[in-house]
Amino acid sequence: MTPEKRLENLRKEQDAYSAKVSETSRYIGYGLVAAAFSLLSRATEFSKGMEAFADNLLVWAAICGCIAVSLDYLQMLMGWLAASQAANNGTEYKQTKRGKQFQAVLNFSFYSKQVVAISGVLFC
Repeated sequence: MTPEKRLENLRKEQDAYSAKVSETSRYIGYGLVAAAFSLLSRATEFSKGMEAFADNLLVWAAICGCIAVSLDYLQMLMGWLAASQAANNGTEYKQTKRGKQFQAVLNFSFYSKQVVAISGVLFC
């Protein structure tokens, strides 16, 4: 296998894992909001018997879920903007200053949405 082919295969794997991590973070965010809403609505016997301090934790879990989903959207938006910037770059094939900024925000949102999702799960 040539080094170029190997690098291409590794990039495909990286993209697949990145997509799975993003998808899982998004589902965790949605789940946190749904779980908090259902428990805070006091619709079941279990939720009626919860302690008062659990309400605060559930609200924080829901907030973390909303932030995780928002960061996921921000990551997708920054990826689109970075790809658009690269496509409009022409034949120079150099990353522009704006492209670097898009990439920095993209990376920040990718990692921070995972931290926020895990934090929300710990609140539950």
